[in-house]
Amino acid sequence: MTAGVREFLNRGSVQGVMMAGAMVIAGGFDALVNVAAGRLLIKEQFAVFIAVVALIQVLVNVTNVIRTVVAYYTAEFTAEADGAARVNAFFHKGWSWSWRWGTLATLAMLLLSPFIARFMKIDSSWPLFAASLALLMLFVRPVTDGTLQGIQNFLGLSTVQVLQSALRLLLAIFLIYLGLEATGAILALPLATTSALLVAVWFLRDIFKNPQRTVQAPSISLRYSLFTLIGLGSFALLINLDPIAVKRFFSESVAGDYGTVVTLGKINLFATLGIGMVLFPKATQRQALGKDSRPVLALALAATVGVGLALSLFYLLASGPLVKIIFSETYSDPGILLGLVGLATTLYAAISIWLNYALSLQKQSFVIGLAILVLLVIAAMVLYHPSTTAIALIMIGAGILGNLLGAITTLRKPNPSIEEAQELSLF
Repeated sequence: MTAGVREFLNRGSVQGVMMAGAMVIAGGFDALVNVAAGRLLIKEQFAVFIAVVALIQVLVNVTNVIRTVVAYYTAEFTAEADGAARVNAFFHKGWSWSWRWGTLATLAMLLLSPFIARFMKIDSSWPLFAASLALLMLFVRPVTDGTLQGIQNFLGLSTVQVLQSALRLLLAIFLIYLGLEATGAILALPLATTSALLVAVWFLRDIFKNPQRTVQAPSISLRYSLFTLIGLGSFALLINLDPIAVKRFFSESVAGDYGTVVTLGKINLFATLGIGMVLFPKATQRQALGKDSRPVLALALAATVGVGLALSLFYLLASGPLVKIIFSETYSDPGILLGLVGLATTLYAAISIWLNYALSLQKQSFVIGLAILVLLVIAAMVLYHPSTTAIALIMIGAGILGNLLGAITTLRKPNPSIEEAQELSLF
């Protein structure tokens, strides 16, 4: 057994289990939000909720470029002699940047909401207005989360993730009962995210109490940041294209039924996200120290695929009873469709591992390939959508190609450290 594997199995595996467990719990609460919405809303309103949440998830993953960049540099700084001071200065620079640009993004989406609603065939703009309010926190929270991830404070990061999801569930139920329908269920996210930010600030209280003013805030490679944006944005579209396509191309009833499939199928993805979050800073640190990070990658992939395949098999065997028990008899039995979507999201979860690994080592060829793959998936769904099963098969094909792309483009000698690349300031 290599030293890298032993290290990961000792400290890294404990952190991985903690983070994976937290993401399972948080993902469970998020899934329960969908379940509550499915039970408390009429099918047409549930379809609106699922489609808008898919759009929000795209925005979440796109703005996660901030978290990824912050985590990358923070992880690298912790390996340096003056790491604490550099992390401190870097955090405060990013904190100011996120509030400024988050406010502008929120105002822009508020203005665009009526046009987005018409494109998605949503009668009212209010669900989109509610989604717009989440954008500010989608800029600010990644700075605190990325710092916690980069310094490997997985206890703090886990607490923040679980608290946010639990609050979102409670608020969604409360706001639906107030009569706000899909708009209320969506509004629960920005409210919960804001509350969780306060907890993240508490975990980073030493940085807030003692801002570092003796060290210049490090600059960020604009090239690396753009490739991170392309990678995370492409992945965000990939995992959320299906509910948007179903809402666009199928009836309200079919879209409502597909909401149950999305909710259960995405568990395969959310259950393993924590593994990638642990992998990223560890692979970054290992490269900075000149060590081989591939053993950590192999373990992360094995855990991700193993969990996902087990869940997919369960979906195949019990799709009908599962949907009826969780969502009630209002929704149709998805049959084999649930297992197919579960398999697709398992493959997508593995792609997220490859993406985290590629970004930690600056494997830009994978990012470019992933962006091209997403364009092909969009074209396939637009040109060929006779049934939701066809949509699921397109997803599986994309998952297989994405994993092959990861193996081909990343399992080579690591690129030079980011410090050797041209530095242009992002914030």
